[in-house]
Amino acid sequence: YGLDQPGAKGVPKGPAAILVHLASTNVQFTSEAKEALADNGEVIEEARKAMLEMGRGLRKHLEKKKKMAKTKEKFELINDILPAIAKKSADILGKPVPDLAQSITKIMSAVISETETVWNKETKQTDVSITLFNYTTRVRAYTILATWPEKAGAAMVDNDTGGRKEATGVWAWKLESLQPGEKTVLSYSLSGLEKGDWTETDLFFRGSQDVIGASKMDEKFLEEIRRQERALSEMNEPEQEENESEVEEPIGEPSVAAPTGQTTLFGGEA
Repeated sequence: YGLDQPGAKGVPKGPAAILVHLASTNVQFTSEAKEALADNGEVIEEARKAMLEMGRGLRKHLEKKKKMAKTKEKFELINDILPAIAKKSADILGKPVPDLAQSITKIMSAVISETETVWNKETKQTDVSITLFNYTTRVRAYTILATWPEKAGAAMVDNDTGGRKEATGVWAWKLESLQPGEKTVLSYSLSGLEKGDWTETDLFFRGSQDVIGASKMDEKFLEEIRRQERALSEMNEPEQEENESEVEEPIGEPSVAAPTGQTTLFGGEA
């Protein structure tokens, strides 16, 4: 982007132009030609807040990614070194290789999640796999929440674990107990998508212990999604009522009886 970034690390320096897309039913312009937006303080302030919110979200994502990379490096190092030491020691002493699950649990002392989102060219579906490792000394209980492109018309299939819908585009699974040293896998597929439509799944959790690789669920964010759902549902209800009222009722028989005693053109009675 032409920004100065010494060592390709840290925040780039220098001026930058940021393009903001303003979508509204009543956009104010400086002229009828619509060449530029009018100088509206409220619009500028809302755009500034939106950019700050995006910046905070990006920072959280980078911090989570950095923390996950360090933990994964530590985990892989322990998984490589400890089994090698245990095997060599067992060979020297002539004893069986001990179970290292409890030792690894004490060293790691963390709950780790790994999410994989890949395109399956055979089934033409997007396969999602969520793995949760409990490397702590206590039994853990969580509610795991994952995002999925429900608004894009996707359908969740092969979801053997079940779960429930928390809000539009958010699915939840309740894990009653995850034993120390145990792992569990949540897997499902997304149909109705093309390759590249869905490449990353955001993971959230509810529980006392932090989960590396997932974010603690923001209940305010979830409530905002539900509020928008209710508002959209209320907007659709009047349209349905209006369509129902436009249905014409069948015309019944006239309540006034036809007069008698009239003669026809040929002199007979009607």
